[in-house]
Amino acid sequence: MLIASLLAVLARPATWPLALLGFLVRGGWLLIVGPIVVVPTPVGLANIVAPLLEDVAFGRRTAELAALVVVLIVIAVGWLIVGGVVAAIAEADGIRRIADEEGFPTHRGPVAWRIAGARLIAHLPLAIGVVWASVRIVSVAYRELTVPSDVSVPAAWRIVAGAPDAFAIALLTWMVGEIVGAVAARRIVLRGDRAPTALRMGFGRLRRDPARMIALGLVSSAALVVVLATTGLAAGAAWSALGAAFSIGDPSAATILLLLLFVGLFIGGLVLIGLTCAWRAAIWTMDVGGTFGGGSGTRSGD
Repeated sequence: MLIASLLAVLARPATWPLALLGFLVRGGWLLIVGPIVVVPTPVGLANIVAPLLEDVAFGRRTAELAALVVVLIVIAVGWLIVGGVVAAIAEADGIRRIADEEGFPTHRGPVAWRIAGARLIAHLPLAIGVVWASVRIVSVAYRELTVPSDVSVPAAWRIVAGAPDAFAIALLTWMVGEIVGAVAARRIVLRGDRAPTALRMGFGRLRRDPARMIALGLVSSAALVVVLATTGLAAGAAWSALGAAFSIGDPSAATILLLLLFVGLFIGGLVLIGLTCAWRAAIWTMDVGGTFGGGSGTRSGD
């Protein structure tokens, strides 16, 4: 399944930018720019958050803070809706391209809103898990920042070691949402199912064959993590060297080469991420589409 999906994606390069678009608008852009953005230190965050907390505690600037909260909520909801629909359009197009390559039947009607709704519902367990995990992680982080358990170990590692259950819950609920949402999206595109029916079938697939579904999800996700880490480290190292050259005003040819190297690494990283995301999407298309028949080497029945 993994090899067949990779071959199908290599035969359809147009699926790469579609998968990359879906990845970016669903929040992947944070992982792309992460290596080249300076992350605030705990002290810097405290300097920003502490005045706001003081204002809330003493009842100052309540109207401004309320307006800020409303704006943030509107931005978050707008991102979920608009980004979800854009990602759903790209995902549906990518599914159809792989289905055409493999000879799977497809439903040609509008499906973007159904896919977006199914994806959001499938990730409701993740939202609940993240809320619970956030409380646990914040509690451990506050303790480690105020009374460190071991100053020789970085704070991030101490927080992870202090709340492994929180990270495990977040990872598990994310994986379940990804699997169920992916299967539901393909049921909608390939069979024209309504969102509730597609979600029910997605949960049913996961319940009947959890080992296979989780293995496919873990392997494809691990590949994406490796690609993100490799490209991020390479682009981050080039960006750091370029920043050092700019800081001293070095106009030499070496600086120009560093700039070209960074641009090449960044663009090459986007290509690799698009390919990997398209491969991940094709795995689920091949898996779900094979249950309907219509292609060589497909499985019948479900």
